[in-house]
Amino acid sequence: MPAVTAHVEDRVPRVVVIAGTDHHPFDRLISWTNEWLGRHPETASGFFVQWGSTSARPACPGAGFLEVGELADLLDQADVIVCHGGPTTIAEARARGRMPIVVPRLARLGEHVDDHQAEFCERFAALGRIAFARTLPDFTRLLAEAAAEPARFRATSSGSEVDQAVAYLGDLVEELVSRDRRLSLMGKGRWSRHRRRTGGSPVPSPDPGPVASTAWQAEPHDSADWASPQL
Repeated sequence: MPAVTAHVEDRVPRVVVIAGTDHHPFDRLISWTNEWLGRHPETASGFFVQWGSTSARPACPGAGFLEVGELADLLDQADVIVCHGGPTTIAEARARGRMPIVVPRLARLGEHVDDHQAEFCERFAALGRIAFARTLPDFTRLLAEAAAEPARFRATSSGSEVDQAVAYLGDLVEELVSRDRRLSLMGKGRWSRHRRRTGGSPVPSPDPGPVASTAWQAEPHDSADWASPQL
């Protein structure tokens, strides 16, 4: 399919949705996205969803996992970025001049080991660095605003050092949480260093498909895990 031309004023906005690489499923983000697409099917060609370790599949082009270069290409082209509450992903969005719509993972829904993403997002939202979607109505409203006027979700370059510092601290929290979880599971004799998913089940092989390029693609594809830490 030909690339979407950036010079067409009435083109569908490019929206990239990032669920991240954590082994916990994040079906809620995919389901919310699908609900939006069900109400606005005309926007589906502009969406690309990275779904990670979820059982839900997006009603639009997407991939389970992406290589670093593929992700960078998609984020570079995005008018709107929607993501989980990982500090690195948020920093990547803001580095590209985008204020991301953020849905943090919640422990009570089995999306993470604790609620540090939600706590981080509360603080970052108070600084005006993200658009915080706490609920489905929030998500629907923010995505409608972004689709209608993507320029409203542009981030200024000011405060970039603060963004980087917060992202760095957030990464430390992510690493500590992951390490504590690994140590806990090792103590119970239920963790294997060669198995990333709970229950010891193997990592599923990626689905075959075309590799993403610098041109926006509307065909689903999948590839190797991101080389970066949990995003």
